Amino acid sequence: MATQRKPEGHSFASIVLVCVIFGALAILVFVPVNVFETVRAVEQNSIRNWLGNEADQWVMLRIFDVLRITNQEATKSIGELALSGNHKIDSWLVQRVYATLVWVHLVAYRSGVLLMWAAFGVPVLLAAIYDGYMRREISKTNFSSQSPMLHKSGIDVFRAAIALMVAWLLIPWHTSMLVAPTGFFTIGAAAWLWISNAPKRM
Repeated sequence: MATQRKPEGHSFASIVLVCVIFGALAILVFVPVNVFETVRAVEQNSIRNWLGNEADQWVMLRIFDVLRITNQEATKSIGELALSGNHKIDSWLVQRVYATLVWVHLVAYRSGVLLMWAAFGVPVLLAAIYDGYMRREISKTNFSSQSPMLHKSGIDVFRAAIALMVAWLLIPWHTSMLVAPTGFFTIGAAAWLWISNAPKRM
């Protein structure tokens, strides 16, 4: 007698994607323009105060092409929106396009900061993954049992850290610049916990 398969739930990636889409739409519609401008200026000043102008210039050079293309598209969109004829609608749409432009600048800048920290975070992440794998291989030679609870905790923390990193890139509120290195460290620790406690027989 064939066993009935349980319906599979939504994947973690699909849930994150849906949250990002609806969250982005809500931000674009409801968040005032001055909030985007303030956060963008504070984020850049924070990097300058912590790491100096050289770090800010490094980030800006990495995202220059993105900002240039975004500015061109925003200018084109504003020109087309001004032809609708309804002043109130045109004014609101122009504000939303400008808010989107500043928001893209903010996301691009944070992405550049994330890339900067990746020079330190990626080696730590790879080392944690390798150490976790080797510990799992060593555990195969002894009689110690793996911990399903720690394995599941590692997966849960890993997913939560990824989701928070995505949220950090998108939210139009000022956060500490330490989010990026903390995120890399948390993802590495979670990956180590996940892999080192994986079942001996996969």
